[in-house]
Amino acid sequence: MFALAYSGLLPFYAAALWVCWPGSPAQATAATVFVVYGTVILAFLGGTLWGYAVTVRPPQKYQRLVTSNLVALFAAMAGLLGSALWACLLLALGQVLLLIYERSQGDSRGWYLRLRTRLVIAVLPAHGLLALGLSR
Repeated sequence: MFALAYSGLLPFYAAALWVCWPGSPAQATAATVFVVYGTVILAFLGGTLWGYAVTVRPPQKYQRLVTSNLVALFAAMAGLLGSALWACLLLALGQVLLLIYERSQGDSRGWYLRLRTRLVIAVLPAHGLLALGLSR
């Protein structure tokens, strides 16, 4: 699980570095890959709330189910904006806000929150690199 989670950072960094590399071909395609992958990942993370909701009681259960759907819709909206720069910024914001939400819930899965925190800290610089590359 940990190896898959950390290897999931590679597409973010590969696409961001591709966009930042001066004169590299297909920079727009690399930016699109980043946005599509980021959209899928954020929607997937929203889905983890759904999966965990089955283990908690109402009203927290309903809150998690609704939040799960809102995260997926937010990710889709960000991915469909048409601006890779704005999508990148919104997807980064989504990652941070979801982590804040997860941490506020006091989950008993301490290992998961530690992993999520490390991954968000690790993925945010990739978003910054992409934004830098797109704004040049």
